Amino acid sequence: MKRFKKVIAFILVFAVLFSPLVPHTQAESKVMWGNQELVKGQIGRVTILKNTSLYNIKNNKLVAAKKVSKGQIYRVYSYSGKYGGIYGVSKDLYAQKSSSIKYERAPSDKIQAFGITVIKKSLASNISYPQASGLFNKPFEASFNRKFLNLAKETQQANKELKEQEKEDHENGWSPGPYYQNMKYSVPYNQDNILSISITYDEYSGGAHGNAWIDTYNYDLLKAKQLSLKDVIKNQTQLGKVNKYIRDQMIVRNKKGAGFEVKDFKSVNLTQDQFYYTSGGIVIIFGEYEYGPYANGINFFKVPYSVFK
Repeated sequence: MKRFKKVIAFILVFAVLFSPLVPHTQAESKVMWGNQELVKGQIGRVTILKNTSLYNIKNNKLVAAKKVSKGQIYRVYSYSGKYGGIYGVSKDLYAQKSSSIKYERAPSDKIQAFGITVIKKSLASNISYPQASGLFNKPFEASFNRKFLNLAKETQQANKELKEQEKEDHENGWSPGPYYQNMKYSVPYNQDNILSISITYDEYSGGAHGNAWIDTYNYDLLKAKQLSLKDVIKNQTQLGKVNKYIRDQMIVRNKKGAGFEVKDFKSVNLTQDQFYYTSGGIVIIFGEYEYGPYANGINFFKVPYSVFK
């Protein structure tokens, strides 16, 4: 377990725009399929090869609703084998499978770029962990899910051992407690085929206070590869800019009451420091007691790409 102590099946939904392919504005980064934009909820597209009709379903029958011309392209959001095969191009409008149209399925990696499905699983009320679906690389998906289940089991075992220690300490005349180790997760980033998982642990095993720490796991889903900071900050020039930015932020926070020992901060560790992706940059994490007192807690420094790219 990494530890600096001191601290989707893609879900098919109808998109807002149910129309031929035209520019479409979204909060997420654009996902391009050739020279056209793929939108969330889209599973493919149909190209009209010959003048034909689009249909509604009325009284369990296809009824021509709209004439369409050769060359038009429509996003597809659903498919049904009924009526010889129909492609949903809007909530109530369908293209019928025939020689007049050509259907193309959207590439899995393009769909995945909108984000995979991550659901919460629990081993106990104090231990939750993520499980993913929707990765087109199924062996990687299985490995990912095993990894986080195993982390949860490790926490469960640690919690059990702490409870046993608590009982022994109590029998020896001490009255601390309760002892525990908790685990919870969050998903700071899940788009553009990048996934960030943040695992927060907190533990008490006696003493003046407990401890908390965060382990992060960042993945390039296309390459099925876990990423470190050296995959983001790629040279010494970029590292120098990040270090200066964080040092300046420490000084600013000190003026607001923080207690960072700025002189102790020399550099971000590109292989060990925890981080996660966020929109427009990364967040670098320093744990309790790192570069300052316990009262500082766990510290998060959001570093925009504009600082170092």
